[in-house]
Amino acid sequence: MKGMDVAVRLSSGAVEAAPATRHKRPWFVALVRRYVRRALARRFDGFFVDGVADVAGVAADRPVLFCANHVSWWDAFVLVLLDEALGTDGFALMDDANLARLPFFRLIGALPLDVDGGADTRRQLDDAVRALDRPRRALWIFPQGRQRAAHVRPLGFKPGLRLIASRARKHGAVVVPVAIAYPWRNAPTPSIVVRLGAPIDPSTTARDDLTALVEARVAALLDDGDGVIDAGGVPGATLVPSSTSNAEQGLGARVLAWFVGRSR
Repeated sequence: MKGMDVAVRLSSGAVEAAPATRHKRPWFVALVRRYVRRALARRFDGFFVDGVADVAGVAADRPVLFCANHVSWWDAFVLVLLDEALGTDGFALMDDANLARLPFFRLIGALPLDVDGGADTRRQLDDAVRALDRPRRALWIFPQGRQRAAHVRPLGFKPGLRLIASRARKHGAVVVPVAIAYPWRNAPTPSIVVRLGAPIDPSTTARDDLTALVEARVAALLDDGDGVIDAGGVPGATLVPSSTSNAEQGLGARVLAWFVGRSR
């Protein structure tokens, strides 16, 4: 969603700031997760995730910077449940203008960022990256800077990614590519499919190559997911089952089949 986009140009300076992570409230996160789980079950043909076990194992030892493509308004809700599945304490950068308008997002881990750049941006970024001070801490960003269909190429990741990763590297964080898609399967509603890629260690990757590398990994994950679905495979482990009925099994379909049978 637009409010959580990260598409900024940042310099390498750092300014001390009080941590913004203090606003997050676990009790409010728990309430939101219950709402999100019910909402996704009603509106989607399942929420599937691939790669949870591997990434959760890495997160148990190191903080993680998650870099995801941005497809839909629903992406923010997806992150809330992914953090729970991964066992991470997650935060996400959000346009500070939108966060000022919707301040309750702070309670679930939204951190402000002035996307116009400058001293305020550097201070806010350093504040956000300081959240990556221990294993199981996570920071989520959408490097495209806006919503784009999952099939569009190139994905268009912005160079701000490498600058954020450079700061996160100082805390020992790894970068994990995340592919988000909403494919249609054999159901009246789309599914949610998330694929988590292999971690990238920014300390062993040239900074100038990092944005292109992460973008390529996310694109490959999206293409691989399309291939699995096209072949009729299971797109991942079920995180939220669907509560919607398949159109082929509904009352209308059964009545139509009965009439067709009678006419033969």
